[in-house]
Amino acid sequence: MGDAGHPHKAAPVHGRAMRAYRGVMAATAFIAAMLFAGMAVLVCVDVVLRNTGITSIAWSVEVTEYMLMISAFLAAPWLVFANDHIRVDILVRGLTGKARWWCDFAQNIICLAVCGVLAGQSIYSMLDSAAQGGMVFKVLIFPDWWMAVPMVISFVLLTIEFIRRLALDFTHTQKVA
Repeated sequence: MGDAGHPHKAAPVHGRAMRAYRGVMAATAFIAAMLFAGMAVLVCVDVVLRNTGITSIAWSVEVTEYMLMISAFLAAPWLVFANDHIRVDILVRGLTGKARWWCDFAQNIICLAVCGVLAGQSIYSMLDSAAQGGMVFKVLIFPDWWMAVPMVISFVLLTIEFIRRLALDFTHTQKVA
C-alpha cells in the first residue's frame, strides 16, 4: 500500500528530542541489520569449515539463535517507526476520511495496549530473573535475565512509538478539521 498520504509516514521530525528518538530508532535498525549480516557470515564460515574438515565452530548455532532473536526484537520498533511493518489493510484501503482515521486510531490504541502490557511484563520478568540469579548453561554461560533485555528495549520503544502515533493522529485531525 502506498502511504504517501498516511499521517505517520509524512510526519516531520522536529526538535532535539525527536532527532534523538529517530537516532535511537535508527540505531535499533542498524544493530539488527549488523546482527543479520553477522548471522550470514557466521553460518557460512561454519559450513565452509565443517565441509572442508578443518573444524566446527561449536558455539555458532547457539549464537545464531540469540542473534536471530535479538535482531527480530530490535528491528520491530524501527519497522513500525518507518511504517514498513506488515499491515493487513485490505479493509482500510477502501476507507477514506474519518472512517480511515478511526481505523488507524483503533489500531494504534490496541497496539499501544498490547505493547504496554508486554513492556511491563518483560520488565517484570527481567527483574525477577535477575533477582533469582538464574543462569543459562549451554555452550555459552551467562545470566538468564540477559535474554529479556532485547524484549524490554523492543516493547518499551514500541509503546513509545504507538503513543507518538496517537499524538500524530490527533495532530493530523486538527489539520484536516
